[in-house]
Amino acid sequence: MYGWRGRIGLMVPTGNSCMEPEFNRLSPEGVSVHANRVYLKDVTPDSLIDMTDEAKTSAQGLVGIRVDCLAFGCTSGSFVGGPGHDKKLIAIIEDATGVAATTTTTAVIRAFAILGVSRVALVTPYIDAVNEIEIDFLRQSGIEVTGCRGGGLTETADIQALPPEVSYRRAREADSAAAEAVFISCTGFRTIENLAALEADLGKPVISSNQATFADCLRLMGVRDVRPGFGGLFDKTFAASTP
Repeated sequence: MYGWRGRIGLMVPTGNSCMEPEFNRLSPEGVSVHANRVYLKDVTPDSLIDMTDEAKTSAQGLVGIRVDCLAFGCTSGSFVGGPGHDKKLIAIIEDATGVAATTTTTAVIRAFAILGVSRVALVTPYIDAVNEIEIDFLRQSGIEVTGCRGGGLTETADIQALPPEVSYRRAREADSAAAEAVFISCTGFRTIENLAALEADLGKPVISSNQATFADCLRLMGVRDVRPGFGGLFDKTFAASTP
């Protein structure tokens, strides 16, 4: 049986071709990933807000395979409504399914707490309007953004087409001595093959949206295992969740 240790139900925006492959690369033996789509026209504030209405239907479509947790896998879609928007999404999903849930934004904030960081350099593929909402959300969550490097993209397909070296170079450019960590935002932004190298090169934690979301899914399922080589967050997460 696939998923004998745990099954992750993943809700991703239409057009996102990155999150599932990255989750599958992270998954240890016995953990399986099963995805459903949430309609997203483009990565703009109005379209991101509209995703909230789709979350319930998408989650309900995953219940039949008996998933052990559910994740709303969109960073901007889970912070665009401001503080508390991610909690609203979790409530919608859990009420509709009875399955423990998280969102990418929830997972990222938890990752910062686990790592003990409050000042981060932010890296995104987003337009300035979305970056500004994210910076404000992080500020209201107790996280100072020391610098931001965006990409000016609104089309999901354009974000998926970015090669992994873009997130690496952009992280190096955004980093500064003031930042305690670097956060690479967006579940459609290819990152995980860069995380260990960036941590070695920068000498500080590097968190990505997909890495943080996967770590939170493992926490919800009670699985303390991941394939090696994808950043130090997992060891800290497993230590924090040890009974």
